[in-house]
Amino acid sequence: MTDTDKQRQSQFVQAYLRHRFHDRLTHFERGKARYAAARTWTVAFAATFFITAAALGAVGMADGPRRPLWAFLATAFAALATAVSAYESTFGFRRLAREYSTTVTALQRLEVDGPTPDDVDDEQLVSFVTEVESVFRYGR
Repeated sequence: MTDTDKQRQSQFVQAYLRHRFHDRLTHFERGKARYAAARTWTVAFAATFFITAAALGAVGMADGPRRPLWAFLATAFAALATAVSAYESTFGFRRLAREYSTTVTALQRLEVDGPTPDDVDDEQLVSFVTEVESVFRYGR
């Protein structure tokens, strides 16, 4: 291998890591944070609505003359909590956060084990790019 080939491989590794690898890694890290936050918020809202429904039901037990009003409000908040829970389940925020987290972990492992611009050979470079693109494509 000539010095020119070695330089080209080094430049390719630098460009690939900067423009492809790190951009996609940042994308997956943001996605992981976004879906984890979405799950946290939907679970918090659902819990708040369920607790409010229970509190309104308890108030309804104590306030006999307006019991139908309290029962209606308790039912409405329970329905809101169920809707938020169904929304979270439908979009699968937990699953998506876990998949993005798995992808981030795989990419970080590849980054540690991958070639450096100073020390690269043909086989190692092809293997690294193939593995990274496989992770990008399939998320594992």
